[in-house]
Amino acid sequence: MGNHFGEFLFLAAGAVGLFAFLSSAAWVGTQASYRKERDRFALLKALAEQPSENATRVLDMLRADEERRAQRKAEEERRGFLIGGLACTAAGVGLMIMMLAMAKGGTWTVGLIPFLIGIVLVPFGLPRRSARS
Repeated sequence: MGNHFGEFLFLAAGAVGLFAFLSSAAWVGTQASYRKERDRFALLKALAEQPSENATRVLDMLRADEERRAQRKAEEERRGFLIGGLACTAAGVGLMIMMLAMAKGGTWTVGLIPFLIGIVLVPFGLPRRSARS
């Protein structure tokens, strides 16, 4: 057992630095979204206090923007399911092939776990017809 105190200090300082950076990044992101929501609320409040033709245009633009954001989020979620399912399926197939090549017996069936999880995830990522069309 050697003296690895220097390595320990290096790794400990690195871990502290990493988590300090991550917490700062999370805080900055939270503050930015807070400012955005605060400004949006101020705009809606001003529109409610002084209704006019321009106010209805702005509200229509806000509604359209919100719809686009919801559609983009649904598309990203769908794409995430598809990519995750395909990656899981590929990992399962690779694991089955590796186990077939390396071990005797039924150890290849271990690869069925990620393969079947991927098979379940892929249909959630496939495009669906919406109820509106």
